[in-house]
Amino acid sequence: MAERAFIVATLISCGVPARDSADVAQAVVLGAWQAIEAGRYRPDPAANARQMLRRWLRGVAWRHAVHYLESAYVRHEVLHHEPLGPLRHAVGLNLEAQLQARAEMEALLALWQMPLWAREVLALAALGHEGTEIASVLHLHRGTAVSRLRRARKLLARMRKRKGRR
Repeated sequence: MAERAFIVATLISCGVPARDSADVAQAVVLGAWQAIEAGRYRPDPAANARQMLRRWLRGVAWRHAVHYLESAYVRHEVLHHEPLGPLRHAVGLNLEAQLQARAEMEALLALWQMPLWAREVLALAALGHEGTEIASVLHLHRGTAVSRLRRARKLLARMRKRKGRR
């Protein structure tokens, strides 16, 4: 605890905000104590004891600072009453477009999980082909192509509905 001020200064120099330095310093002290008990602190008996301790504590503090700064709750912390408010003006955030993109991504994932025959007929239908054209491309009878298209659309609808319930 005699080196507490040194630890806090090291953390602040590593980029830890002053408001959080006491919490991270506590984690450093606890981590250092556990390392000492586990026998991971082995200073050279011939060297200056305080200097060796400070060097070792600087390394422990640095590792804790890096861990703290890479934590998701630190990187993504937004202190604003409307979290997306500043972003909306800064980058032209369009929530409707994001929701549409998410829905399209879910549809693509559902499509990818479908059998090959269903993906083929749905892809050809999405390109604007009719039942006769789908049949000629896939070398099928027209009735088979239309039936597969109908079954594929029902399967896709069921998969999207099931995905929406989760």
